[in-house]
Amino acid sequence: MKCKINNINITAISCAYPREKFDLITLAETFGESEVKRIINSTGISSVRRSKNSNLRASDLCWMAAEKLLSETNIPAETIDGIIFVSQTPDQKMPATSIQLQKRLGLSKETVTLDANYGCSGYVYGLYLASTLIAGGGCKRVILCAGDVITPHLNPLDKSVRFVFGDGASATLIEKGDSTMSFITKTNGEGADFLKLENGANEYLYMDGAKVMEFALAEVPLIVEDILGYHAWSKEEVGTFALHQPNVFMLNYLRKKMKLETAAVPIAVDGIGNTSSASIPMVLSHHHAALKAENRLKKVVLCGFGVGLSWGACALDLSNTTILSPYEYPI
Repeated sequence: MKCKINNINITAISCAYPREKFDLITLAETFGESEVKRIINSTGISSVRRSKNSNLRASDLCWMAAEKLLSETNIPAETIDGIIFVSQTPDQKMPATSIQLQKRLGLSKETVTLDANYGCSGYVYGLYLASTLIAGGGCKRVILCAGDVITPHLNPLDKSVRFVFGDGASATLIEKGDSTMSFITKTNGEGADFLKLENGANEYLYMDGAKVMEFALAEVPLIVEDILGYHAWSKEEVGTFALHQPNVFMLNYLRKKMKLETAAVPIAVDGIGNTSSASIPMVLSHHHAALKAENRLKKVVLCGFGVGLSWGACALDLSNTTILSPYEYPI
């Protein structure tokens, strides 16, 4: 899918994650100190955000991010007429988590509510869905809530997931404006088994790290090049390439392969972890002050990639977007 959507703006971005940090070195008791240090050095992740509260849900973090967004921007809840929840960890199978968020945020009963089951590409897909709701005239203001509480689905003995994933969520306000956003999305279901929740009593997350990395290194540079051509930008004029945040090693590898300057590819994964569909807004949230000061938000490329397999890119202007620092959820 490839399209341009006119007269659209991202007004504000907010993120939230648990206050608790889980230090990965403590896993030495399970996997051995030398092995833990090797993995930490290879991924660049020494700690992640994981809640000790077993009752924490993705909707809790999304609600907090959305509450902060509305409060800080002084936007009345009753002016929101659409909410999209993008996550692989909904509160339950039914009803839709977006319906619960409509109630918690005090939104109108006229609000359109949608859930989308997407992971690491989910933020780009969510922006596309929100933008089409507005472009079609059905909504004026849409909140995109994206994120996961993945902790309950991490097998304690699986090194491929315990050392990289964290809990986090985001809220993004999209409304009518004067900007144009370009989108490209792609899907390959032949790789569905590379990253999935396995059936069973615990529904543990399974990841074939080698296959996922092979996919990312092959497809991300191509879709980034494609979105640049489609939006008529050169890579040299783009201030920020906000990529999904799987680990430091993969991000640096992708940056070098695409021949991008270090400052153009911000990284915010150590101390947070891979937060799936929240990772793109999370990196923007963590670095927003520096990106603003260095004038790196006028021309921005977003790129998400992962479970599905699915991947997507978006070219847009964030220079007038209010981007808030992450909120630490207290439980």
